[in-house]
Amino acid sequence: METAVFDVLQRAVENQKQGISFVLATIVEGVEKTPGRSGFKLISYEDKTSEGTVGGGMLERMVLDKCEEIHITKQNAFLEFELTETSEGIGMMCGGKAKVYLEYFPPTKKVYIFGAGHLCRSIVPILNSIGFYCIVIDNREEYGNKERIPLAKEVYVADYFEFLNKFEPQESDSVVIFTHGHKYDFDILDKLCERNVQVKYIGMIGSKIKTDDAIKRIKERKHSGALIDSVYAPIGLNIGKTTTQEIAIAITAEMLAVYNNVIDIYSLSRK
Repeated sequence: METAVFDVLQRAVENQKQGISFVLATIVEGVEKTPGRSGFKLISYEDKTSEGTVGGGMLERMVLDKCEEIHITKQNAFLEFELTETSEGIGMMCGGKAKVYLEYFPPTKKVYIFGAGHLCRSIVPILNSIGFYCIVIDNREEYGNKERIPLAKEVYVADYFEFLNKFEPQESDSVVIFTHGHKYDFDILDKLCERNVQVKYIGMIGSKIKTDDAIKRIKERKHSGALIDSVYAPIGLNIGKTTTQEIAIAITAEMLAVYNNVIDIYSLSRK
C-alpha cells in the first residue's frame, strides 16, 4: 500500500528526531498523464529501503538510483524526466514530463544539555540557529520548561540519573554539562564514563583546577572504556570568556571545531 504524503512528512520529522539520515524526493511538477502527481514524496535510506512513492515504474527506479548516489555525495539534486518511449524518454508509455527535487538530510546533530540555567538560555538560541537539535534536562520544574527555553526542541524535568539510566545517544550527538551550582556535574560525567557512552562531543564546565581534579578522580575509578580521555573540560575554546553569552559562544565554537574535524581532544592541551 502506498504511504500517504502526510505519513511521509511525519516520518521525515521522526527521522530528524531520531538522528536518521535520509533523502527526501518530491515531485515538484508532474503533468496530468504522469504516474506521479505534484507533491508525491518518497524517502530513501542508506540501506536502500524506502517509504512513499513518486509514482512507481521506471521513474521511481531512476529516482531511487539517484538517491543512492546522494547518500554518498550528500549533495541535493534536481531531475527532469521525459516519460516517453522516444530516444529522449526513459521508456515509459504514459507520456508527459516530471520534475523531481531530491534533498539530503544528514543525521541530526542532537545536543543534550544538562542544566537549564542562564547559560542554557544563552546557548540554545545559538545552537538552534546552526542546526543543532537541543534537548534540555533539569531536575527543577521552575527551570525545565518550554516557556523559559522556547527554542529547545525537547525539555525534560527529570532526575538526572534516572534520565541517564535510559540515555541512548547517537555517535553524532553531543553532551554539555553545567547544572545549577555545578552540584551534579561530576556525578553526571562519572555516570556517562561508567556507561562509556559514544558521542561526538562531551564537555563539562568548571575551572581548570576543578575539572582536572574531576577527571583525575574519574580515572581512579577505572571505568571500562576511554570516554574520560575525550572530555572537553574546561568546556569551550579559550576566548577570554567572562559573560554568559561569551561562554555560550566559546562552547559552540569548540563544538563546531570538533564536528568540522579541525580540532580534537588530543591536539589540545588542557585549557
